Amino acid sequence: MTIATIWLHVVEVELEVRAVDELVERELKVPETADEVWRSLAEPEWLGEDATIDLREAGEVSAGDRTGFVEEADAPRRLVFWWSGPDEEATRVEIDLDETDAGTHIRVTESRPLAILDGRDLALEFGRMGGGPVAIAGGALVA
Repeated sequence: MTIATIWLHVVEVELEVRAVDELVERELKVPETADEVWRSLAEPEWLGEDATIDLREAGEVSAGDRTGFVEEADAPRRLVFWWSGPDEEATRVEIDLDETDAGTHIRVTESRPLAILDGRDLALEFGRMGGGPVAIAGGALVA
């Protein structure tokens, strides 16, 4: 396991990340280069035990009972994948790497864009039913 993989390792905590309504963001800086961090992404230990990730578009992602696919792989700058567990809504994970003089700035964002789209569909349907004007503000329905 490389040092960058240790920095990326997902630690299980009480907070259930997927229970967050819109998105979860985490940023960290590591002393390794973006190339070293990218190589560590291929070491799936950072996702948990028994994890796999194929760092190419349409590659498979799995960790425990969560499975998904890679949407975008732009080495060594950006990785985007979708995943979900049984009976869960799919989430989209974006990992952006920005190399700096001191190492690499890593931004990880996990969001539920399908839930936001479902909310927009609901808002449109509600508006058609004569419920009055409805708008989406930050992913929430506003009458």
